[in-house]
Amino acid sequence: MKLSWLLLARLMAGGVGFLPPLVAASLLDGLQYGLGASSFAVGMLLIGPVAQYAKQGYMRSILLPERPDISAWHIVIVFLSLVLVGMAVAGLVAGVPLAALVSVFVAIASLTLARIEEVRQVALERQLLAVSLFYLVPPLLLTAFFALFWALALHPDWKTISFSMSLAYLAPSLASIALRRGMAAFTVRPLRVEDARLLWSESRTFLLSGIVMSATESFPTLALSALGVPQAVATFELVRKLSSAVSVFLHGLAIAFAPRLIKAAADGDWGGVRHTIWRNTQLSVAFAAVYLPAAVAAVFVLGRLGWIHADVSFNLAMPLFVSAFVTCVAAPFGMAVAALNSEKWWLIGGFLGVLCFVAALALTPLFGAAQTVAVAVLAQNVALSLTIGIVVSKLVLVRTRAHGGAPLAAKAN
Repeated sequence: MKLSWLLLARLMAGGVGFLPPLVAASLLDGLQYGLGASSFAVGMLLIGPVAQYAKQGYMRSILLPERPDISAWHIVIVFLSLVLVGMAVAGLVAGVPLAALVSVFVAIASLTLARIEEVRQVALERQLLAVSLFYLVPPLLLTAFFALFWALALHPDWKTISFSMSLAYLAPSLASIALRRGMAAFTVRPLRVEDARLLWSESRTFLLSGIVMSATESFPTLALSALGVPQAVATFELVRKLSSAVSVFLHGLAIAFAPRLIKAAADGDWGGVRHTIWRNTQLSVAFAAVYLPAAVAAVFVLGRLGWIHADVSFNLAMPLFVSAFVTCVAAPFGMAVAALNSEKWWLIGGFLGVLCFVAALALTPLFGAAQTVAVAVLAQNVALSLTIGIVVSKLVLVRTRAHGGAPLAAKAN
């Protein structure tokens, strides 16, 4: 597997992703950071559908000239209008404070623009710029904000922290618009009813998958706040990022193996499909065997240095690292889902995972809030991974038998 600049940028993005929670855990007030991060997490949860549509549906509308032209600003206007209506209802019916509504809306607006601009840069074949702007710059900016607060002896409240997170995504989005000279986009034709209807017909297929993906990312932070321990968010995020950093390596493996897997499935070469999955699994597990002990040691060192609370971190570290190992084992099967045209099972497994996450929160009296959320993350991942693993294994086995293929172990040997 060749080391490209793009892969190097993704590795760097994975590395700098540790900085904001690390700096927050050591320099900022844990309670205020937790509340601000929770407010931002609500925004991340709500943009799930539009983010998923942008990465797939909107990408196709840009690249395929025969598809109807949907302006980026039309997407932003329609989505933010729906969000405004929903927030107005929440404010009137549920009595949500205005400050909370404003902070969430600012987060949604900045994240929506970031996802749209990321897709536009990728469509222009500027993948390296897209990774740099939207995965490297935000955590670096946010770390700089937090360090500046500490250096100036400021004590930011949760609203300031949430706004800082939004600004960290808004700034690269505006830079992206300027770099592609996209300010002319403000002159697009007015939004018509037909445009809104077309956008709905195009985006509704991504609604459920977007909700599942954003829930997976946002639920742990929101659960910690709901369980009354927002002060644990910074430490949780840091340990979770240490455990989930394996996804950067798994993404590199996907780049290497996905083309041959898709081709083998399309050609009916089920022996090739099994061998590719098995080889990918071997490399994933080998990486986990090296990385995860090193990550556990890093948690121990950070605890001894006093940068995180060791008692809290180790309680929640083990379930998260076990979850990371499950991800390494299951990743090749997840990649195979698309090659076998069985994406619906990813959605089904995702919903089962969300249900398991919520059900696991009932263990809070037994384990405490922070460790329970970590166990819930593990339960969610196991449910998704088992669903995909069983489905892919069964599909490959049935098709192998139909074509007289050899067992997987025999091919691997």
